[in-house]
Amino acid sequence: MKSSRRKAKHIWVISDGTGATAERVLQASLVQFERENVKVERFPDVRTEEQIQEVLATAAKKKGLVAYTLVALQLRNEIATRANELNVPTVDLLGPMLTTLTTFLASVPESRPGLLGELDHHYFKRIDAVGFTVKHDDGHGLHDVRNADVVIVGVSRTSKTPLAMYLAYNKGLLVANIPIILGMDLPSELFRIDQKRIVGLTINPDLLITLRQTRLAQLVHADINYGDARHVIQELRYSHEVFRKNPRWPVINITGKAIEEMANEVYSLLIDRGSQFSDTIGH
Repeated sequence: MKSSRRKAKHIWVISDGTGATAERVLQASLVQFERENVKVERFPDVRTEEQIQEVLATAAKKKGLVAYTLVALQLRNEIATRANELNVPTVDLLGPMLTTLTTFLASVPESRPGLLGELDHHYFKRIDAVGFTVKHDDGHGLHDVRNADVVIVGVSRTSKTPLAMYLAYNKGLLVANIPIILGMDLPSELFRIDQKRIVGLTINPDLLITLRQTRLAQLVHADINYGDARHVIQELRYSHEVFRKNPRWPVINITGKAIEEMANEVYSLLIDRGSQFSDTIGH
């Protein structure tokens, strides 16, 4: 009851980007304190001295605190000057780090506003893409496979999962992968999506047999046909038949290729076929 009668404490977060990172740093510190009467307000995209003066004037009236992340030295100096005049306590969350790094790296920072927000955006985009890709691995999540940027199809051990995860994490793409199994039809959902976003994978038969037999030795319970040479060749032929019936799907032979090379080939195919991705990472 006593804490509820306390006068509210106001903290303003000023940033030349979204201010999300600055607020998270602030909240990480506030968890050590009783926060019932602490009010945090964020002011993003601050680029002018007038904006700073307005926030500091309000902070002075309410006897608040100002925390800020600004890359422009001019704006940081403006906060320091105005805050001193108005007796407003401030915390520079970025300036000391920039100063120290300037000395340590013997280099001048770009001082381009919003870079931290861009990094945040790309980070969370990767996390979302990886989450989607995990849920749509090996034929799962077919109910919303239409949301995938690319769907990879191929027989087992053609690197569908590692390729999908690489594209998700490094390109920020939503990826699904669906196995081709001898004698089984592909799911109908696959044929209700944009066919330009489907890519097939194939591989040298001898290499596939080796990969299957190596994998079979690691499994406790597995179909003996999984590594049988005759079965493997039949399944690979079946996949080629599927690809012939769907000529709009480009097919990549992954034999001897690194994951990075496969990913770049898939990405280039998608771009050439008119796919568009907003804020794609690493391109």
